[in-house]
Amino acid sequence: MGDTMFGSIRFKNIRLTVFCLICAAVFVAVSLVMLRAGAPDTVEINGEDYSLRAEDEEDIEAFIKACGYDTEGILTDMEITVPKVWNDTYIGYNELQKAQGLDLTQHKGKIAQEYIYACRGGDSCITLIVSDGRIAAAHVSATDGSDMRPLINTE
Repeated sequence: MGDTMFGSIRFKNIRLTVFCLICAAVFVAVSLVMLRAGAPDTVEINGEDYSLRAEDEEDIEAFIKACGYDTEGILTDMEITVPKVWNDTYIGYNELQKAQGLDLTQHKGKIAQEYIYACRGGDSCITLIVSDGRIAAAHVSATDGSDMRPLINTE
């Protein structure tokens, strides 16, 4: 009778362990899907969806061209970290991003690449922030960094 009781306890513990492992796996899978769901894969440019994929320089230059700009080449390419905690400057910058269909929120605390391109004509430059192989933020500004405006024309 003692062997039966311990055998029953072991069997229940195994079932409980398997159940807990399945629940944990489902929780992790759902969490990963929800995190990825917040970052858009496309953005609307001139009435058409355009991919935010930025795996290489060709992807980035094609995106810039789709936004109606020509570049003279890359000025800088540097690694940055998107802050986890935002000050008013980052909050305002993200509002500019949201107005054009982008959002940096999903990239808080992540390492990203910041690319700055010279626009043809020399009076402005384009800045792109790329995170997780996607364009996370983009803007056009004067070469001195002033007059920041959306890269994507939403009108």
